[in-house]
Amino acid sequence: MLESLFEKEGYKSYPVVDVESFKNISLKNEDLALIIVNAHVEYATVQDVLKYAQISANLHVPVIYVDSAKEHDSKKLVECFKAGVNDYIKKPFNSQEIIARVKYHSEEFCKLYEYKIRVDKLGNLATIDQLSKTTSKMQMQAVLKHQINYCKRYTTKATVMYLRLLSIDKFIGTFGLPSGEKVISKFAKELKASIRDADMISRWGGADFVILLPNTAVKSAEVISKKLKAKLSNMTIMNGANPELAFGVSELQNDDDPQEVISRVQYALSEAKKQTYGKIAIA
Repeated sequence: MLESLFEKEGYKSYPVVDVESFKNISLKNEDLALIIVNAHVEYATVQDVLKYAQISANLHVPVIYVDSAKEHDSKKLVECFKAGVNDYIKKPFNSQEIIARVKYHSEEFCKLYEYKIRVDKLGNLATIDQLSKTTSKMQMQAVLKHQINYCKRYTTKATVMYLRLLSIDKFIGTFGLPSGEKVISKFAKELKASIRDADMISRWGGADFVILLPNTAVKSAEVISKKLKAKLSNMTIMNGANPELAFGVSELQNDDDPQEVISRVQYALSEAKKQTYGKIAIA
C-alpha cells in the first residue's frame, strides 16, 4: 500500500520484506532519503536499521517507524526515540499524513546532506592541493610545527627536502600553462608513489614540493634524495624529455619553526641549482 502511495507522489521506494532482503541491501547512502519501518518487524532491530542508515558520526538517513498495532506500545516508542529514530506514526493514520511526514523528513535530510558535501569539499580544499593531489601548503605548515615539537619531546630526527622541477618554466613557455599543469600533476603522482608510506609530500607552489621524512637523519635523507633524483629524472613526461631536478635538504632543529625550516631548505635548493652535477645540497 505504501509503495503504491509513494509511487503516485513521485517517490521511488525499495521494499524490504524479510531477513534475507535486509541482509542483501546494496543501496548506497546517496540512493536513500528516508527509511520507513514497520514497528513490529522481527528480522531487524532498531539498532540494525539505524546502523544501516548511518552516513557519518553526526548524520544518518532519517528513519520513521510506523506502528499499525491496535494497542499502543509505549515501550517500543521509547526504544525508537532513545535509539535516534526521527519520527513515529501510530495507527490510525491517513495517506496525507504519511506523505506530509515523508516530504518533510526527506527534504530536511537532502538539505543536510548537501551541506555536508559542501563542508567536506571545503575541508578537502584546505588540506589537499587540487592540482597535485598532495597535502596542501597550509596543512603541511601545521604538520611541520607538530613534527618539530615531536622531535624535541622524544629526541628523534626528521628531515625536510625541498624539490624543484627546474625545467618546467621552459616547458610552459613552449607548450603553455595547461600542458605544464599536466606535467606537474603526473610528476606529483610519480613522486607520491616513490616515497615511503610514512613520508608526507606537499606542493609548495608552481613545481616546488616539500617532503617531510619522519624518523630520518639528514645523512639518510641525502641517500633517499639521490635515489629519488635518479628515478624521477628518468621520467619522460615533458614531451619526451627528462625532467631536470634539484634538491635542498635540512634536518629539523629543536628551536626551529616551520618558516625557518622552509627558508633553510630553500637556501639549500638555491645552492643545489648552482651545481653542474648532482644538484643536491644540505643546509
